[in-house]
Amino acid sequence: MEQIILLLNEYLLYIVLGVLVFIVILFILLLMNYSKMKKIQKRYEKFMSKENVDLEELLVQYTKKISILLQNEKDILATIKAIQKVQEKCIQKVGIVRYKAIANTGADLSFTVALLDQHDDGVVLNGIYSRDGSYTYAKPIQDAKSTYKLSEEEEQALQQAINKKDM
Repeated sequence: MEQIILLLNEYLLYIVLGVLVFIVILFILLLMNYSKMKKIQKRYEKFMSKENVDLEELLVQYTKKISILLQNEKDILATIKAIQKVQEKCIQKVGIVRYKAIANTGADLSFTVALLDQHDDGVVLNGIYSRDGSYTYAKPIQDAKSTYKLSEEEEQALQQAINKKDM
């Protein structure tokens, strides 16, 4: 027993110094945590002091706004679909051929214009110029064909329009 007491007396200084170093390290960690906690508390108080913010009310407001936005998105998508449906019937393909309809009339003043929609439906307009006057004819087009006989120039304009890529 005496040996244990002597041994403890001999190492007691080291044990006390070790515990002291451990306490200093813990104290430093405590100060660091206290400093961080103060910063967080200041930020929290600054956030909460703004016009008495009610987080629950904010969440309710944002949920309502999101619901409105989702409904608006549905309405916009429906409108886009309606516009696309109407656009199918709009003129999207055009073919133009200029030509000299009557010899000795000067430049290529006659023309043929094919105007087609997405489904190759539309009209071919033929404008013939002569010294006596100007005449315009229209021939309907259904599925890239006409029930009327097309002239060579009208057929060229129709093929130009059909070969245009859809927009």
